[in-house]
Amino acid sequence: MDRADWNELAENFEELVVDVTAEETSDQVSRFVAAARLPKKAVLVDLGCGIGSFIHRFGRLFAEVDGVEHAPKIIARAKVKCAGVKNVRWLTLDAARAAKKLRGRAERKAQWSGLHAVTKPGGHALIVVPSLDSERMVQKHTPAGKSGKPTFKGDGLSEKGGSWQKHYGRDELKATLARHGFEVVRLGRIYSPWSREGLRKPRNPTFKSPWDWICLAKRVA
Repeated sequence: MDRADWNELAENFEELVVDVTAEETSDQVSRFVAAARLPKKAVLVDLGCGIGSFIHRFGRLFAEVDGVEHAPKIIARAKVKCAGVKNVRWLTLDAARAAKKLRGRAERKAQWSGLHAVTKPGGHALIVVPSLDSERMVQKHTPAGKSGKPTFKGDGLSEKGGSWQKHYGRDELKATLARHGFEVVRLGRIYSPWSREGLRKPRNPTFKSPWDWICLAKRVA
């Protein structure tokens, strides 16, 4: 999706876009933020900040905050939502260009490289990515999955709303972070309601709630 596509989602962002901080059901984000043991002068760089849910909730813990979002209409909503948070700088950029702009404060490889570039050595990155195992579970519960219609293609790509989205297995995520200069501090699941998938909760108890991976990673010095 390009900037124009994201701008079209701004007005109905909550209904059309996954907002993990606002939607999760187990308070995992708070636990992972606490695990970082933030210093008093910590700096937050929120890449793809959306309408600012994470900054609104946790921005007060940081001395400086950079909210990065490449869709100006979405970032305009974030500014309103986070009006009470001090020391926020808003940047209308994608992740790859943000790395050059921030100087240590994209297609997938560019995104991971950008994450490395905006995280200082010894600093932490809090990452949420779609889970491959969860997506397979969800598809078993959907009409498309039950009919055998293929919705996956190679490398963990699954079709979502007419576009292809990358999903990660646990070991793949760990390996990806290691390749890009990070070590995993903490890795877990962050659960969301079935309604996020446009589905009702299954009666079958073997189906868990859908989840994403949440990972606190430290850039190797």
